[in-house]
Amino acid sequence: MTVLFHDQLRQQTTPIWEAIYAHPFVQEIGQGVLARPAFTYFIRQDYLYLQEFARVLCLGGSQADSLDTLAMFAEHAATVVQVERALHSIFAAQLGLSSADLEASPMAPATRAYTRHLLTVAHTGTLGEIVAAVLPCYWIYWEVGKRLQPCLPTDPMYATWIQAYANPGFGVHVEQQLRLLDRLAPQASDRERQRMVEHFTQSCRYEYTFWDQAYHQTTWPV
Repeated sequence: MTVLFHDQLRQQTTPIWEAIYAHPFVQEIGQGVLARPAFTYFIRQDYLYLQEFARVLCLGGSQADSLDTLAMFAEHAATVVQVERALHSIFAAQLGLSSADLEASPMAPATRAYTRHLLTVAHTGTLGEIVAAVLPCYWIYWEVGKRLQPCLPTDPMYATWIQAYANPGFGVHVEQQLRLLDRLAPQASDRERQRMVEHFTQSCRYEYTFWDQAYHQTTWPV
């Protein structure tokens, strides 16, 4: 039986995924005991990250090879801007942050590095490379949400966060990107497929680093 390309990527990055599942940020949000300052830091940085992520999706749409693919990227970018921003605004209000506070947050090291990685791929890569680079942001959050959902914490804020990413509607978007990746990979050259593997792996690493940064509330050393 032919192994789908997304399954190959998942198998090759298993140690990173396992490290993410075991990270104290993920574990503690699932238990409802994550320190509020760490979650506040995360919301600030995620708000900045998603602005850049939406731009990357728009650039992906510009490389679309069909109207259906263009429509998918447009829908996903709009969802990031509308739904995610609304969710973050709710969390921010509960944490005592205003929209101005979110906008004024300085971009931390991992946030800047991750978004620049995505933007570089979006500006210089093929459609397949862009999909491979953005996929971990979709896929890892979905899998984390599904893992944590069966035993939701009593903390309503963390329970809401988990349910947002375990939501079947979010899963539909993930599956759309997975199918697109599996359609594009067989058409790509060996070198392009290797770049897709590299971009996917790097984004997985940045996903880990992004949560680690929030847990430790990392700032620039100088």
